[in-house]
Amino acid sequence: MSAIAGLLAAAWARVAGWLAAAGAAIAVLAAVHAAGRRDGRARAETDMLRRAARAREVRDAVERDVDRAGDPAGELRRDWRRP
Repeated sequence: MSAIAGLLAAAWARVAGWLAAAGAAIAVLAAVHAAGRRDGRARAETDMLRRAARAREVRDAVERDVDRAGDPAGELRRDWRRP
């Protein structure tokens, strides 16, 4: 029984370093992935705000044009003539 325990202890001593290195590599990859997601989310939010601002500018321009157009029904009544 002590021989098996000795073999397991020796195997663990050899594998422990590799497991620690693999765990550190996985932790680094997870940190890089999380940072990328955070940056992507911030970029998407910035793009969305930029598009919303542009849509607001276009909407305001259209509303100003419509307000300047006057009364289309009144223009039709004024310009209508019987042949």
